[in-house]
Amino acid sequence: MKRAAALSALLTLSLAAAQKTATIGWSGAITGPTSDAGASYAAGVEDYCRYAVSQNTLPGIKLNCVVRDDQYNNANTQRNFEDYVGNMNASAFLGYSTGGTLQLKSTVQEVKVPTLPGSYHIGNVDGADSQYIFLPISSYSEQLVSLVEYVAKKDRGAKIALVVNPSPFGRAPVDDVRKAAQRLGVQIVDVQEVGGNNLDNTALLKRFESAGVKYVLNQNTAGPVANILKDAKRLNLLGKMQFMGAHYAGGEDLTRLAGDAANNFIWATSYYMFDEADKPGIQLVKKIGAANNRKPDTIRSVHYTSGMLAASIAIEAIRRSKDPSAAGVYKGITSMTGSRAFNPGFTVGPVTFSAKDHIGAESLRLLQADSTGNFKAITGAQRSAIFPLVHSLK
Repeated sequence: MKRAAALSALLTLSLAAAQKTATIGWSGAITGPTSDAGASYAAGVEDYCRYAVSQNTLPGIKLNCVVRDDQYNNANTQRNFEDYVGNMNASAFLGYSTGGTLQLKSTVQEVKVPTLPGSYHIGNVDGADSQYIFLPISSYSEQLVSLVEYVAKKDRGAKIALVVNPSPFGRAPVDDVRKAAQRLGVQIVDVQEVGGNNLDNTALLKRFESAGVKYVLNQNTAGPVANILKDAKRLNLLGKMQFMGAHYAGGEDLTRLAGDAANNFIWATSYYMFDEADKPGIQLVKKIGAANNRKPDTIRSVHYTSGMLAASIAIEAIRRSKDPSAAGVYKGITSMTGSRAFNPGFTVGPVTFSAKDHIGAESLRLLQADSTGNFKAITGAQRSAIFPLVHSLK
């Protein structure tokens, strides 16, 4: 009996010693600028990791997901990344901001840790120092260019204004949008930077009205956009100007903040919506959110789904390679091609990556807010026809 007990204890110790650990670190804005999106994104990362553990998705591998608030501060992002990689031997890094990701590009290339940013800036995956960075969905540039294409088909020669966040996130797609507008025969007549303290947008909107602007494209988070929409309603401009935006500008986060001022807002994103209840990915979002006692506003936020997608890609990469090292994650991510595409059901198309293709769910839809506050698709899943002509990846 004693010998059997000793052998059992030895076996337990051996199994524990043999068990590998996969550490996935996230750094983003749970507080501070853009936290209206970042807090829900962080919750999605945390909750999908818990779900993966509960499902024993990685047999024989201990999954350790670490989520930290960097307050949208690039220096904090850098410190978190260095701690994850240097002290925790991170398998993958889940980033958030555009500025933070661009600052880390050369370091990521050096340490070879696969990085999935919450920033969908095309520049994150452009250039020779982008081998280990992967965008989960279509880029901001392609989203906004798709909106410009939509305008050009309806109203050739139309005057468009861009309202962007005063940060690398906001400024990132401006050049691509200008190039697309020039090719498509519409005019970008103004570009203005607006942050989260925009409590009175009267001067901005009057400026647009005087310039004859009919379309306002937003590259921002929902908070600043909601304030602009509410002021546009007060000034009776909603019928005169069509407001539109890329991924972080729209969704139920916007309609919750703007109320009926968000009616008819047109939005570009690659994600399915909370009310598309027939989609397996959305059913999973609801199940995981309820299991973690998340508030309804969090579960309904597209950014909650976004966080889940980023976490699911990293975890699926480890599952495929059976290797929690950074090299194993890279191998797993770049295997998601052709018939081996990854489709967790969160986006309108599958996630595909390869050594040369670093944009995951490339398809997107245009959606429009209705009077109930929900966004309904006004196009099917699509790619921008002109985007490859205005931005060729190096």
